[in-house]
Amino acid sequence: MFGKTQHDRVAEQAEFQFRQRALTSLVNMRNKQLRESLDDRIKRARKAGAWTDLTRAECAILHKQEKAHAQEQLAILQLACARTRWQLTESRRAMARSRRAMARAQTLKAASRL
Repeated sequence: MFGKTQHDRVAEQAEFQFRQRALTSLVNMRNKQLRESLDDRIKRARKAGAWTDLTRAECAILHKQEKAHAQEQLAILQLACARTRWQLTESRRAMARSRRAMARAQTLKAASRL
């Protein structure tokens, strides 16, 4: 974090915020998949041309596997969201420290002129 300019820090914060929004979107999509009922999933799959020759029991097995996979992905995404939130907080703190240091340096410089 040291040695970065204000411009670099602002760009870094923008990147973290963008990543955080993208991860939030993915988390919301996975949550929606987890809430989807078996009947809705069968309708969606058949509409897309999949699961056309499967029995309801086979569809249920696939649906259960998809839900388990979605839960794993959700856990990974939530961890990534937490890490990104932490990085954004750290970046903001570093920027605040930098601003305080710059203000302190200007104050000392002005005081030395007197």
